[in-house]
Formats: sequence, C-alpha cells, structure tokens
Amino acid sequence: MWFYELSCPGNQYASATIVFTGAPRFGDTTTVTLAGTPLEHVNLIGDTAQSMAKAFEFLITAGSSAVWAHADGTTLTITARTMGSGGNGLAIATNTGNTNFTAQPSPAALAGGADGTWHTDLLATPRLNRAARDWSLSFFQALKSYGIGVTTSFSMELRHGDDSLTAGIAQRYPDGTPAWLNTPALQTNFSPASTAFWRQVYLDMAGVMANAGVTPYLQFGEVQWWYFAAPSGMPFYDDYTKSAFQTAHGRPLGTITSQNANPATFPDECSFLPTLIGQFTQAIMDFVRQSHSDARFEVLYPPDTNDTPLNKLINLPATYWTPAKLACFKTENFTYTGDRDLDKARQSIELPIQLGFPPSQSSHLVGISDYTTPWAKEQRLALGEGLESVVLFALDQFCLIGYGLPLDDGSRRALFMGG
Repeated sequence: MWFYELSCPGNQYASATIVFTGAPRFGDTTTVTLAGTPLEHVNLIGDTAQSMAKAFEFLITAGSSAVWAHADGTTLTITARTMGSGGNGLAIATNTGNTNFTAQPSPAALAGGADGTWHTDLLATPRLNRAARDWSLSFFQALKSYGIGVTTSFSMELRHGDDSLTAGIAQRYPDGTPAWLNTPALQTNFSPASTAFWRQVYLDMAGVMANAGVTPYLQFGEVQWWYFAAPSGMPFYDDYTKSAFQTAHGRPLGTITSQNANPATFPDECSFLPTLIGQFTQAIMDFVRQSHSDARFEVLYPPDTNDTPLNKLINLPATYWTPAKLACFKTENFTYTGDRDLDKARQSIELPIQLGFPPSQSSHLVGISDYTTPWAKEQRLALGEGLESVVLFALDQFCLIGYGLPLDDGSRRALFMGG
C-alpha cells in the first residue's frame, strides 16, 4: 500500500534569522554557535555585512546535518532539516567581538516548526513512486525470464489516504465518518476525484509492465464498497455518491444501517450502487487502453465477505463485469477456508461460471494457511473445475510454513472386491 508519492500539507520547518549590521573589523573572528557548537569565520579585509551572511550560509550548510542556511542580503535564515515541531528549540548565539558590527539572532532558538499529516499525493505524475516502479520492473523482468505470467493488482485502499471532504476520495458512513480499515488504510470511493487518481495508477503500472516486456495485465483487487457497517451504517455516503443518487432518483440516498439489511427495502440503492463500481472500472480500462491497447483486466471478487443478500447486489456490477469486457473473473474466500467450509468454497469456485464466464476466463485464489485448514483440498477442487488458473496466496506464507513441492494431488485408493 506504499506504492504512491507522499505529501505533507501543514508541515512547517522551524527557522530563525540572523541580521548582520555594521562593518566587520579585519582580523576579528565572528562566531555563530548552534546548539553549543561554534562555527567561526575570520573577517577578511573586504568583508561586509552581506559577505558575512553569505560566508555563514556556506559554513552552516556544509558543516551541519541539523540545519541549513540561506543568505538574502544581510539576513541569514537558518532552517531545521528535521520536519515539523521536532526542529524547534535549537539554540542560536552570536559573537562578533566588535560593538560596531553586530549579528542579531531572532528568535534565540529555532521556532515555528509545525507538524503536518502525511497524505497520498493525489496529483503527482507518475503516481507510482520511484521505488515501486524500479522494484516492479526488475521483478517483472525476472518473472518473464522464468516464463511466469504477471498480473498486478490494486485494491481501493490507501495507507495515507486524505480523508478530508475537500479531497473527496473517502468512502463515508452516514454520520460522515471516513471508512478507515484496520490494515490501516482508507477505503476510497468511486467519485471522479478517486477515479482520476486510480486511473493514472493503473496506467503507470501498465507502462512499467510494458517496459519489462510483458503484456499489461491488471487486476481490480477487491474494488468494492467496504463490506461491513460502522455504528451509523454502511459506507455509501460520500458527497459524490449522495449527490449522484439524488440526481438519478430525485430523493436522498436511503440510510442502510447494516450489511444484513433487506435489499427489498432499498431497491433503488441496490441498483444504483453497483453501477458506480462498474463505471469506475470501465473508466480505468478505457483510460489505460488509450495508451496500451493490448492491456488485459480481471477482477478479484470475495464471495465470503459479500455473503449477505445486500452485499451480493451492491458489490457485483454484473452488466459491467462480463466475459466480453474482462479477461478473467477470479474469486477468493479466506473466511470459508478458515471456517473449514468446503461447500461454501466450492460455491465460490463455481461463481464465475454461474455468471457466464467460461472456465478459460475463470480463476480461484486460495489462501494458504496451516495444515489444519483444507486449503490444499480447496486447491484441488478448483483444479477439478478446469479453471484458467488456481492461484496460491501467498509465496511468503508458503515458504515460511515450509510446504513442499509439488503439492500433494490428494489421497487416492482403489480396492477390488469380488471374484
């Protein structure tokens, strides 16, 4: 979740100034002391108040890791390198040894530092930070060299998402509270502001994949309304969603207090809400394909967290997620696996086919867990359906637990009885 650039609005660096006045005397030593450490300049024959400010700019910037300095005429500004309030309090003292030449600090210690809040930079281009781009490029090239296919997934979560009303990207509960998840991350919405951010993210990653020599294959990884209600209700109540519903239906969006609410009570809402998801994913696909016409897309859909009548409707835009528009429909169900419920897992595996996706466009993701859970059996059930792929999540868990390869194909026993 740290693939993006960051900004820190509200941050202020602590600073102070020193104003040099008068004529420095040749041969004297002028001293600026920072937090008890003296920095000295022996006055030259041609020195002026202005040249003294510049001399200490060079001395401080080259000699201090805590601060940097800049001279503007006879005024020297010293600024903390530490962000925010952490830069406050560094003491400044001066000594010119000459009453006709002064160096007046104001204030006597760095001040004015204020802490900001780190947020995802919604306007940075490219959206992906350098580390994410370089690591992904190298990883994709390595996978290609081994003949392994590559799919890149993004969810709706942003670890440093800006939950302000001004930013307009947060899913919100009826009382206005933004939808923060325990990962922790902000669950973003399907507004134009959110779409503008995410479509560039997908485009940037498509470019990285193309540069690695692989066909861009991008996954909408749980691109959903958050599944669970807060005390005030479900997270459908950001300003854009409320306004769009009001425009479409001529009345306010009804307050849905629980994921267990009866959909029959909210027919308009259950018809409207999935269209925002569908429009969001369609906008991203269209945007990426303007630059990468061969880009492929799939969705990752969790039947377990959507296992209520309401969620099954509001989080599955069936008219947008079709075999004609998607390369693959992939399911996952960590809850069913953890509950040892293979009947439910089988229903999850079969869902894409029930939605009209052929096996060649269907996939299932299996959450690897300890040996007491039936994840291996679930994997075999998925293989038995002849799906396009069966994905194990994740490599680190597989390695840490220490499972061996090849995977067991299951116990089989034949017994002939008769004569």
